[in-house]
Amino acid sequence: MGSAPMNEFEKQVVVITGAGSGIGQATALLFARDGARTVLLDCNAASGNETVAMISREGGEALFLKTDVSDPAQVKSSVAEAILRFGRIDLLVANAAIQIIRPVEETSDEEWRRLLEVNLTGTFLCCREAIIAMRRQQAGCIVIVSSGHAFQSYLGYSGYAATKGGQLAFMRAVAIDCAKDGIRVNCIVPGATDTALIREHFKKTPGDEARLLQKIPLGRLASPDDIARSIRLLASRDAAYITGTALVVDGGLLAQG
Repeated sequence: MGSAPMNEFEKQVVVITGAGSGIGQATALLFARDGARTVLLDCNAASGNETVAMISREGGEALFLKTDVSDPAQVKSSVAEAILRFGRIDLLVANAAIQIIRPVEETSDEEWRRLLEVNLTGTFLCCREAIIAMRRQQAGCIVIVSSGHAFQSYLGYSGYAATKGGQLAFMRAVAIDCAKDGIRVNCIVPGATDTALIREHFKKTPGDEARLLQKIPLGRLASPDDIARSIRLLASRDAAYITGTALVVDGGLLAQG
């Protein structure tokens, strides 16, 4: 009998932003289990190191780099460190984001700027540095984590929705720019996902969870692993001809209009 086939992500270098919790952490764990060498970026050292410890306990390989994705110097340094350590970047998962829920007239200049800096500028900075490396390789893949708020939003989400819609437009243009270099760029569009952030929201607004679940055709929240597996799908050989598109993973919520 021949040896078992190697997982397609074995020894690939996967950079994940916002890897300390939620979708980012689940994505890091999933790719590490597939044998990828994971580079974890997060502004919170404690949570980033916790993800490293989780991966290490399972025998995986992870490097944590404390990074504020809104800071060009920090992003440049972290990507350079990843390449110094592993020699290349095969996949970037641009996941880091913040959420500020505030009516537009109550949103401060600083809150608006911070949403743009982390969610939109942070995505740009990470993509720019990764693309420089991927162009040298003439290969690579980027998955940007957007949100259903890019299509259908709720009270108080104007700033957040603006950044998530901006990510979709950015992704489409970058996919065109990068296609000739063998770099695919797509967005994943998660629906309501069972993370600490949404649980905190449910605590503050009793009844919201039940109302939301009634709207979701599949009748449950996404798990972070649901989203991670969809990211892996877009990064896989099965998606080799997919670029410039957005994959909605929301249990059917947007399908209802």
